[in-house]
Amino acid sequence: VATVLLAAREAGAFARGAVNVRYAPETVEALGESHPTVEFDAERSTREAVVDAVDGADLSGDADALVLYQTGAVGVEPIAYVLAPTAADAARVVRGLV
Repeated sequence: VATVLLAAREAGAFARGAVNVRYAPETVEALGESHPTVEFDAERSTREAVVDAVDGADLSGDADALVLYQTGAVGVEPIAYVLAPTAADAARVVRGLV
């Protein structure tokens, strides 16, 4: 989680807190209804893939969270991350799914 958070911040994301959640297409779709959602390449180094994905994302607006996810690769489990200004904010977004 720390690598994803630090890489996203390096690319200009506002986040200071993050939560990882089990990847499911339905979860990403639900999160994407209210938050910018960006896929990154699981076959590359996490830091580089996240920096590139966030750099290329449209993060304009007043979104309270950013969703990053990857769908897995050989030996890499799929996962999603919710990044927000604080860890409590990220947890609040995830709780909203339940």
